Amino acid sequence: MEQRAVGEVREHFRLNALKLPTLPEVTAQVQALAADPRATADKLAAEVLRDPALTARLMRIANSPLLRGRMEVRSLAQAVTRLGFHYVRDLATALALEHAFEPDSANARLLMRRIARRSRDVAAISHVLARHCTRLPPEQALLAGLLHFIGALPLLVAVAEDVADQAGVAAIYVMIESRHAEIGMELLRQWHFPEEIASVPGAYRDLVRDREAPLDYADIVTVASLLATSLDGTGSDMPDLDDVPAADKLGLRSAADFYSSEPMQSDLLQSMSLLN
Repeated sequence: MEQRAVGEVREHFRLNALKLPTLPEVTAQVQALAADPRATADKLAAEVLRDPALTARLMRIANSPLLRGRMEVRSLAQAVTRLGFHYVRDLATALALEHAFEPDSANARLLMRRIARRSRDVAAISHVLARHCTRLPPEQALLAGLLHFIGALPLLVAVAEDVADQAGVAAIYVMIESRHAEIGMELLRQWHFPEEIASVPGAYRDLVRDREAPLDYADIVTVASLLATSLDGTGSDMPDLDDVPAADKLGLRSAADFYSSEPMQSDLLQSMSLLN
């Protein structure tokens, strides 16, 4: 099953025929406008306004208290100016991808929801870690977390018919966990995401990445993915951050540093609300 799924997706890549879902018209237009040097914030905002869900999400993120030191925005044009054309483009694409791959079977859809929940949890934690532990833009860390597992989606679609029971669900999730990185990186590069984001699926799982290298979004997602395994922060399920260079770069000695921090836990609730 694994060889067939990965082979099918990679063959589509090789032939430049991967069945990439058609992006909504608004998202496609946002991409085009963001690349147009003559476009204005008002023009981009007018296009975004055609999609109420995207409009609401952008306004919530732009006005989030988690974006440090910024005043409230009152119009979508102000939100576009605050977040930047490229971030608006990338976020619009990421949100469209959440619903772009839709398997037919009920069990596969359950697995799709599990994948989406994981992506949202890692994104929310990445957002908080960037704000409290780094100088990197929190909104960009949120995007990196949201897309770190994107390679799972075409793999799931390729094997959707095999998800016949709970045993099948478990086996497919294990396969996806082991093979999503290469697919995710290629997918994000085909959609022209910046390399600092496109490289995350292949880098975040390396728990011993060079501790001397500068902190990057993959480091943040590495730690966020570990912390996401125990969001309630209790019991023996708390992840072990010992000997994880990315945690050292963030100044976290243990998972308890995150879970016991009232400011970070308060911000986590707000960050999670942005993604719901």
